[in-house]
Amino acid sequence: MRGQAVTADSQWIRPVKKGDPLIWGRRDGIVFGLPFPGGLPGPRGLIRVGVISPTTHKPDLLNFIAIEPVVLGPGSRFSRIAFSELEPSSMDPGLRGKRLWIDSTASENSFQGTLRTLPNRVGPIERLSVRIDVERFTANGAHVYLVASMDSDHPDELQLAVYQYADSPALEELTVTATMGNYERLRQLWLKDRVVNSHELYKAYTGDAFVEHENYPLDEMLRMYDGDAIALCTSDEADPASVPSTGAEHWRYRLPKKLTQYWRVPAHDIEPDLRIRVNGRRVYWASHDPVPGGAAFENFEVRQRYLPGQIFIFGVTDKEPWRFDPPIPHVNHSAILENSPAGIN
Repeated sequence: MRGQAVTADSQWIRPVKKGDPLIWGRRDGIVFGLPFPGGLPGPRGLIRVGVISPTTHKPDLLNFIAIEPVVLGPGSRFSRIAFSELEPSSMDPGLRGKRLWIDSTASENSFQGTLRTLPNRVGPIERLSVRIDVERFTANGAHVYLVASMDSDHPDELQLAVYQYADSPALEELTVTATMGNYERLRQLWLKDRVVNSHELYKAYTGDAFVEHENYPLDEMLRMYDGDAIALCTSDEADPASVPSTGAEHWRYRLPKKLTQYWRVPAHDIEPDLRIRVNGRRVYWASHDPVPGGAAFENFEVRQRYLPGQIFIFGVTDKEPWRFDPPIPHVNHSAILENSPAGIN
């Protein structure tokens, strides 16, 4: 894979020289990237998340992550929110989507990220960190940046620490949201003691826009044994790759395995108003093509009161939720069988 190996035997992927695709991550886990020639495809204003194909050994796109700051002030949340992929750019006139970039003034090789070793009693852990600057938002004036990190002992997880600049209006929330659930057709949201299915939530909806539903508060979320809160989404299809797409070719699921996608919030970063939010679509974005099998969750996120440096972790695994290690309390196979119209194996 041109320009993306640190050393021949390294599990890390990152640019080697200027002009290489902006892709970072792990050969044994996931990768993330920014809009850049030769990189993972997609619209501006979005962080890309993918996995390494076992056949081509190149990154395959799985989902996008958008940045959505909400400023403090009067009005409803949705009158004070901004969307990184939807806003017109001021830095690149005529283009939609805020510019995301790596600050080249930080160091000559800042595009590579910072790779360091963390002390650990069991053994050394390597951490790769990349600071991502975000163009100032026009709708609400928010000025923010992220630090994206991956640890060698958790190669399937992307940590996103969120920050505002001093010249930004005060923030109520700074959310990062997975925006392309219709690619894998995520329809099952795993909560404590139950599974919510998009078929049931949106069965009466016949339109072509986003359809919203209530949020799911902290006391309905699954908790790990260490106190972390976790929200998981899965497809209700046993083999998503075998289902033909009714839309454009880029909507065809190309990954060889069904995956579980999740957000995890470390216990020390949990605020009392932490909640899960999903919305759905019956048709693919910017089209009238129906999603095969019915509406799925398009945006999947966790929201809470903003504090500088709080971390949201986006994870991807081929394990079913009831096969996590360590196990997640309350997760059981029977719940999904009862909530899935088609059933799964």
